[in-house]
Amino acid sequence: MNFDDTPQEAAFRAEAKAWIGANAPKQYEDELRKASLVRVALKGANILEVAKAWQKKKADAGWACLHWPKEYGGRGASPIERVIWQQEEGVYGKLTQPFQIGEGMCGPTVMAWGSEEHKRRYLPKLASGEEIWCQLFSEPAGGSDVAGLRTRAEKQGDNWVINGTKCWITNGGKSTWYTVMAVTDPEKGANGISAFMVHKDDPGFTVGPLEKKLGIKGSPTAELYFENCRIPGDRIIGAACLAVAACYAGGYAAAALRLKA
Repeated sequence: MNFDDTPQEAAFRAEAKAWIGANAPKQYEDELRKASLVRVALKGANILEVAKAWQKKKADAGWACLHWPKEYGGRGASPIERVIWQQEEGVYGKLTQPFQIGEGMCGPTVMAWGSEEHKRRYLPKLASGEEIWCQLFSEPAGGSDVAGLRTRAEKQGDNWVINGTKCWITNGGKSTWYTVMAVTDPEKGANGISAFMVHKDDPGFTVGPLEKKLGIKGSPTAELYFENCRIPGDRIIGAACLAVAACYAGGYAAAALRLKA
């Protein structure tokens, strides 16, 4: 099997390499090379600000979320072009850590099940790093057993009202938007679960760090609380069970999900 670049792939690689060479934050290269994939810290710089600046620069030049359609903030690139980009981005790819859940799970879920208005409103800012997303599955009583959710969402007039607690949420304290799984119809069991979009400033929604509970300084995880959190009715993402399954399957073993598509 020949793993050499085709002429088209070689041209793409050369373009990517040249752009990275001219635009990457090279002052952080050594620190990034030594950092782990999970915890990236920089001396004398705010890692989130550096990451967002790099993500925005990539988005403005058409190098963010390469495989996404152009109209949603991507480039419409092929799978192999995405691989080539990752190879060339190298250590600077560690700066994408705050955006990985949004890019890998939340964004594709909105793309598959959200309305066209949702896609055009949320996806470009997700791709550019202007808005960070994370997903809210795990709960104190059930861990990541989505079929055992206790968080509830009730339709009241034109709004949804959410009550419950989520925990162990990576980037929970950094995010702008949250993909929230909640029970909307207890009579339907696992098929009565829906996905919602909650903003960090929505009334009744609060975030608490888990540093003290875990005894881990600088823990990236958080606990989140919904106390009559009221959100607009159009913040539900597409069909109930299916949007949840799509988002969950993005990063976890399907065997943990007892949903019926």
